[in-house]
Amino acid sequence: MLGFIIQLSTHHPKYRYLGTFLGAAGIYPNVSQTVAWNGNNIGGSTKRSVGIAMQVGFGNLGGVLSAFTYVAQTDGPLYHKGHGIVSGLLAMSTCLCVFMRWWCMKENRRRDVQDASNGRLGAWKIEDMVAEKENGDDAGFFRYTI
Repeated sequence: MLGFIIQLSTHHPKYRYLGTFLGAAGIYPNVSQTVAWNGNNIGGSTKRSVGIAMQVGFGNLGGVLSAFTYVAQTDGPLYHKGHGIVSGLLAMSTCLCVFMRWWCMKENRRRDVQDASNGRLGAWKIEDMVAEKENGDDAGFFRYTI
């Protein structure tokens, strides 16, 4: 976000160039991180496959969005509208990641309490895990990665 804030706040080419590098360094690693987080937190191979495909498919819509936000005729050469939209989306993404981390931790604690009340104390037998495997992320042994 810092890179886009720099892009929005200055007209000096050397600082805008710095903003470009900071923006790219912040955005590109998020792609692999979110794909990994999504894949790790969906139980069941079919559901996971569909979830990852949906994420990649919707993620590719960013190219369509950029065609309408970075318009040279109306916003160039500073592209305040485009940088502002990307900054807003990055802020929204950050808020959603914080919320999802909180929710995953809360759900894992709930499942730990449920295991303790059932006498499992976090130790699942292989045969019990195999029996619940088809439940995917609803299986009692499944824990979300954080």
